[in-house]
Amino acid sequence: MNVIFLDFDGVLDTIHDASPETIEKRIITLAHICRKYNCKVVIESTMKDVIDEETLETENEWVKFILDTLKKHGIDCIGRTPTIRKKLNDYTYIPVWKEDEIRAYLLKHPEISHYCIIDDDDLGCRHSGLNKIRNHLVQTLYYSNNTEEEGLLPKHEEEVGEALQKENEIQKLTLKKKKSL
Repeated sequence: MNVIFLDFDGVLDTIHDASPETIEKRIITLAHICRKYNCKVVIESTMKDVIDEETLETENEWVKFILDTLKKHGIDCIGRTPTIRKKLNDYTYIPVWKEDEIRAYLLKHPEISHYCIIDDDDLGCRHSGLNKIRNHLVQTLYYSNNTEEEGLLPKHEEEVGEALQKENEIQKLTLKKKKSL
């Protein structure tokens, strides 16, 4: 199965334009990409915390608009990454990197053979263990002096195709682990 891990801010909306019309235009671009590469979508946006993990429903109107528009354009949204926090002490928890949450999702879903991450964040490229996941990243712009370069654009289609050609290294590790048991 091919999966796109989707961020919202910087992909569907940007600092200069978060209008419903622009968001829908970018979702239409995403729908084209999903059809071309036979992809399903997993939400990895920080806004996922307002989406029920089981039902993928939300009370948040903005997120509801995005989920409804994804569905309207035939995009199969199959889940969201888990929210993982590390305990620092008895009172303090810190969130982990998005890539750790993506890795956790991939470990739980070995049926994902190829994946791409569409996000405006660089996914902690300086963090040593994350380069394999980062190799699947198609990075968009949340802010640019040229507003026509912001968000998900048709030009990203080729990059998504290249990212989807790369093997799912997490799946390989999962299969190796199962064979050794």
